[in-house]
Amino acid sequence: MSGKRLIVLTSDLPCPPTYGHKVDQYHRWRAFAARGWRLRLICWRSPLDAPATAADVDALRDVFEAIDILPIAHSPAAFARRLARLWRYPSHVAARVPDAATQARLIAEAKAFGPAAIVLDGIYGGVGGEALARACGVPVIVRGHNIEHLYFAQQAAATRDLRSRLAWSIARFGLKRYEEGLLRRAAWTFDISADDVAYWKRRGIARISWAPTVFSGDRAVTRLPPAEKRWDVAYIGNLRLPNNLRGIAWFVSDVMPHLRALRPGIRCAFAGADPGPAALALFVQAPDIDLIANAPSADDVLCNGRVLVNPILSGSGVNVKSIDMLRYDAPIVTTSVGAQGFAPEVAGQFRIHDDAEPFARAVVAALADPYPPAGRSGVRSLFGEDGITEQAALIARIAGI
Repeated sequence: MSGKRLIVLTSDLPCPPTYGHKVDQYHRWRAFAARGWRLRLICWRSPLDAPATAADVDALRDVFEAIDILPIAHSPAAFARRLARLWRYPSHVAARVPDAATQARLIAEAKAFGPAAIVLDGIYGGVGGEALARACGVPVIVRGHNIEHLYFAQQAAATRDLRSRLAWSIARFGLKRYEEGLLRRAAWTFDISADDVAYWKRRGIARISWAPTVFSGDRAVTRLPPAEKRWDVAYIGNLRLPNNLRGIAWFVSDVMPHLRALRPGIRCAFAGADPGPAALALFVQAPDIDLIANAPSADDVLCNGRVLVNPILSGSGVNVKSIDMLRYDAPIVTTSVGAQGFAPEVAGQFRIHDDAEPFARAVVAALADPYPPAGRSGVRSLFGEDGITEQAALIARIAGI
């Protein structure tokens, strides 16, 4: 018996936990390590990504006893190999197929480690991960973050840049077939979204269940009384993803005029990683919104918002921003997309509006009573110790520990 040992494959280094899937991974594996699980990490890095700093890697040293960051080559030869694989693997999967020497090394190290299971935290490392599982004779467990083929279609539709739209569209080739096949082969899939679980069950995939994003304790959460908070409205999210930018554009152009009329002098802060030209152009139109680029602490932003907003207009899975906001003592105003995928007991925590004027009025009403609705502490338990306990038990059962 291999005991509580897992090899985890992710698309990229889950640190710093500045958005969606990184938040989900970072807190879950930190909680597993705290409960005595031995973990090894395999992930990838593109030369287009910000370099992994020594501090980022060091932050994971107490979680993973080994961290293997594999490069995604961008040479002409690597691009040719990627194109040659497209008949079998979608682009983002093909980019993460290890070469023969690397795969042999990973297999040898995996056999020496003796994992109880291979966990694909996202589908894109699936080729290497399934090879490790076969070599070690252990099950593959998948963590679903989105219905990826639908998510990519939504991102392609949301972007206004022709080159970006083409890139998102090319990445969709073969993605539905690969994604569904992987989930059918996996011993189990634990998915971030209850709605996505229902979708896959309708497709005949039975070995799947809902497992929420979990947070490894509340030590990083500051809770302030409303009078001490810096802003009336706060938001934090990735400032490059097309669906986030589309939602922010709607907030700036459609919601803000109503807010200015209803609450003159309203103070807003929008924060996020690596804002590109498209994001910067949006905020030029709204000089009364404080733009905080690459905030060193998400907590410093969210704890200082009397009302938290998530104006997302498209997306699949669960919007992790909405989960993060639940950790704070503030009303949350969002769209129906921002509130999708949750279990029924979570629904009452959001004020949900898809039209600009009702959205603005909900923000102003929340400012008049800037406290969370009843049941917030109970809902938090789903994303804290209760959720961690259930997920650890699920993986242990599937792995035969």
